Amino acid sequence: MVELFSGMVFPDRCRRLRCPFCLPLNARRRTLAITLARPVRMIRLSLVAEAEDQSVCDTALVRVKRVRQALKRKGINPGEWCFTIEKNPKETGYHAHCLQTGGYISQKALQAACTSAGAGYPDIRAIKREGIWTSRYGLKGFGADGYGLKTFRPNGDPTEALRLNNGRLEHHSRGFYSFEGEVLPVKQMESAAVATLNADQPKAFVAMRGEYVQRVLTDRREKHRLIMNVKQRTPTYMRAFR
Repeated sequence: MVELFSGMVFPDRCRRLRCPFCLPLNARRRTLAITLARPVRMIRLSLVAEAEDQSVCDTALVRVKRVRQALKRKGINPGEWCFTIEKNPKETGYHAHCLQTGGYISQKALQAACTSAGAGYPDIRAIKREGIWTSRYGLKGFGADGYGLKTFRPNGDPTEALRLNNGRLEHHSRGFYSFEGEVLPVKQMESAAVATLNADQPKAFVAMRGEYVQRVLTDRREKHRLIMNVKQRTPTYMRAFR
């Protein structure tokens, strides 16, 4: 892969979650998408599955759903959630890190909803520090901590994090990935996020055989032709990153 404006060269990748090289890169792209959704609160549900549970993710999805349903029965709009499941530090079960967009939920109301759903003791607080750090924290188990955050706990690794989450980086409600008033598929949201990140730094990534790289980078006409080709073929929100 060659970035034609800067001349940066790096290996292409398969982008599969089960690839140890691609998994942390996929996670970092996902954190950009989560950040672009502009979550306003962090929620921690302390017990979405017990330690001995053989179907952790399935149990967790049911309990999170029940928490949201309990809030709705009380007339509280839970908003949109994105969450990842992790093992509790003392191996007493599993918790979920959630990011929420939408209206206010009181600690008292959330506690009542968690009690009815069997989801332990929650914590909810406003996100006061803008930026990507909250998104990276939620996906640290997948290697999204490459920007300086602490690593996943010693009893876990990216493969384990993927297993706990049934082969997914995160779980989200239908309307979580919303950009400029439009709900986007997650991959489009990632592309929009990367394009936004690179808004003032135009990018054009092209895949080519290694022996062609030097010739292309030194041939101004060929480089310009490739840049124009990228611009014409790729939608605006996907243009900045392959």
